[in-house]
Amino acid sequence: MKHPLLTLLLVTLTSATALADSPEAILKDYRKQAAQAVERLNQSLEKATTPLITKLVQQGDTAGAELLTSQLKDKLAGEPVSAPQGSAAQLFSLYDDARAKALAPVQKSSIARIDSLLKTAGGAKLETVSELGKVREEIEAGRVTDPKAIPVEWTYRSTPTGPAIASVFFEPDGTARTEGGGESKKGTWKMKKKGVLIATWPSYTWTVTFKDGYAELESPPTALRYLVPVKK
Repeated sequence: MKHPLLTLLLVTLTSATALADSPEAILKDYRKQAAQAVERLNQSLEKATTPLITKLVQQGDTAGAELLTSQLKDKLAGEPVSAPQGSAAQLFSLYDDARAKALAPVQKSSIARIDSLLKTAGGAKLETVSELGKVREEIEAGRVTDPKAIPVEWTYRSTPTGPAIASVFFEPDGTARTEGGGESKKGTWKMKKKGVLIATWPSYTWTVTFKDGYAELESPPTALRYLVPVKK
């Protein structure tokens, strides 16, 4: 038989935890745990797919190699691939099954937190319910990477391999800033579409298009510039 005081403490602790929870906290924890759950699977998929890409290149099938490379990146990011390149169809299918099993416990616990939060007074607020709906959709879809997740720190350059002129930061909260190069500025950024970012500064706007290992920066009438991510 449980001691009345112990029961009271457990109820109080559970209530406090629910009250302290939030859509942001649930999503943050889910992404962290989900990334850990699929990390080894992703490494194995990349290791197994690379020889297939190499073989396509050796066979002169450049289009097939480019397609499979793109599809691999989508798979690693948790994005669906509707028509896998032929040589990787079975591999992708096996990966999908293994990934779903790895994510299932994380999804289950995260959705349980959503249901618990919805039962609290704070969870009954319209804004919170709306945010929880978005979080649940992302969790059930099995996405792992934040759509806005891009490297935070970049170097600004005249050419992709030229010397760094300044540092540029795209913070996860949507703020942007530059440091060095004789001046510092603050602005904001948002994704216009997949692979294209718009950064707004006090007197001009950047269109940043992500490439493989760098980004092209357009801001007329200034000539084309480049951003290179800083590897930690």
